[in-house]
Amino acid sequence: MELYFRGGAFEVGRSCVEVKSDKSTVLFDCGVKLSPKGIEYPILDDLNADCVFPSHSHLDHVGSIPVLIRKGMVPAIYATPITKAITKELLRDSLKISQVEGHELPYDKEDFNTSLSLFRKAGYNKPKKFKDFEFELFNAGHIPGSSTILLNYGSKKIVYTGDVKVNDTELVKGADLSYSKENIDCLIIESTYGGNNQEDRKEAEKKFVEEIKKTVERGGVALIPVFAVDRSQEIIMMLNKYDFKVPVYFDGLGRKITRIMLDYPEYLNYPHELKDAFFKVIEVNPKDRKQIIKDLKNNGGIVVSTAGMLEGGPIIPYIFEFMKDKKSSLIFTGYQVEDTAGRYLLETGKVKMGELDVTPEFEVMAFQFSAHGEMGELRHIVKKVNPETLIIQHGEASSLESFKNWAVLEGFSENKVFTPKVGDKINLNEILR
Repeated sequence: MELYFRGGAFEVGRSCVEVKSDKSTVLFDCGVKLSPKGIEYPILDDLNADCVFPSHSHLDHVGSIPVLIRKGMVPAIYATPITKAITKELLRDSLKISQVEGHELPYDKEDFNTSLSLFRKAGYNKPKKFKDFEFELFNAGHIPGSSTILLNYGSKKIVYTGDVKVNDTELVKGADLSYSKENIDCLIIESTYGGNNQEDRKEAEKKFVEEIKKTVERGGVALIPVFAVDRSQEIIMMLNKYDFKVPVYFDGLGRKITRIMLDYPEYLNYPHELKDAFFKVIEVNPKDRKQIIKDLKNNGGIVVSTAGMLEGGPIIPYIFEFMKDKKSSLIFTGYQVEDTAGRYLLETGKVKMGELDVTPEFEVMAFQFSAHGEMGELRHIVKKVNPETLIIQHGEASSLESFKNWAVLEGFSENKVFTPKVGDKINLNEILR
């Protein structure tokens, strides 16, 4: 049995891990990565996947699924129903953007439609068989419908956490770790925050709200870039608890995603609170954006809009309009991947405008309301599962190394802890003797 890291190893983005046995080939995730080079895809040559498990619907985990179809594969795709629904919307949006901007994708609408037809419903805690293994999905606590996947080959048990969070958030309940009752041979775990803990969430919310109040009280506009899935919904729920005495505008794909989530309340922590928050924001249609910007200039307000890392999206026109306004602010609410426009702004204090770098005059701040487990949560998972072999991926170099060093200090043998790079292979038959 062999693991092949086709993407998402020693990096954040294009997650894709192959598990190959004598009788089946399985993929955990098949995503894309946004970078200055454009869209990066996993290594998908010499592959014939029988089965794909998308751990959740973020594009860095599902964005390459239609490419498998283009390459002639017809895998069974097992995921929660809400994961399929949100994946459909995100992939459709990707196709639309590629057509508008003239960027050619390595798949077309027919591949997209075929990939959707291959999805098979899988619920939490309901074991199923496929070829030579049994599998079971567990709530991963990351976003609605996110899954940790257990593959049971009888003699070997492999767990892929996907993106995972142990503690509850406004939107979802924390991860179900009941698979830890099994004797897990190999744990493949993410490490986005494998090297540091975040600020207490309630304390971060308090400071976040205070900064928004300061902005609107001085007559400025608070711009809040968000991810369409999870962060959009959590932020509008958070804002709904306070009276800022100015309108809250909700722009971008997060609006559609919120409607999808409300159709699947069983995957939400507080569905009624999300519904109430959504009804109270002012939705922005693209045709009305210019008028709303005028209203914001006259009256101030709060804008919650995609994209969370400033890689395009409707947040961009707001930034251009208010970047020279010292009364206004741009407030990040999540992780900024290396080489994105958001990370560049945080590190250099400059906004990219085409080929130009411009220093904005609005205030720039960053808070973490991450859907990823922080260092303490990830360590808790490892201790609770206590696998024979630990594989750490989905993280930047500093997080990976810190996590690995901790594991070795905890007693894991150095030859049983791996931090593979894209293209690396691990023979489990040799390790798990």
